Amino acid sequence: MEDSQKIFKLVSILLQYPEKEWKNNKELHEEISNLQDAGIKKRFLTFLTYLDNQSMNELWKNYVNIFDFNEKTTLYLTYIIFGDNRERGPAFVKLKQEFAEAGFMLEHDELPDYLPLILEFASIAPRENASKLFKIHRKAIDLLHVELEKMTSPYVNLLEICRATIDSYMKESKAS
Repeated sequence: MEDSQKIFKLVSILLQYPEKEWKNNKELHEEISNLQDAGIKKRFLTFLTYLDNQSMNELWKNYVNIFDFNEKTTLYLTYIIFGDNRERGPAFVKLKQEFAEAGFMLEHDELPDYLPLILEFASIAPRENASKLFKIHRKAIDLLHVELEKMTSPYVNLLEICRATIDSYMKESKAS
């Protein structure tokens, strides 16, 4: 697995509802320590320090306040662009088609615009398919980053990692 794929997988995991197993997780620290990019490694370690220094109740509360109760920082990317407008429905259909073209079928209850799902897909999908989803969602990812930055949220580290990795991944896609 390429470094970019590992990074997508790690960000996918860490953007989900916090798990007790993440705190002081030696395997997670080791996986991050093995990454080549020093800047990305530093951002991950900053985020892990945040995880390790908060109680689980505080982590859960922060996560819910940031991603579940704030429309500008939802992890459902089409919502950032369309809100509850009906344009969101056709966007879902297109995204599901993109997943299916790559041979990935979604469960019925999964929304195809959930950022951790898209990053998990990118960690295992063919480069061409993952690149297409990043092109579709780049604007929403950038807007999410801006809002997290305004909040000085520790999650901004994960979005900065995500954006930097997408940029290098897309450059590599064009080169190949």
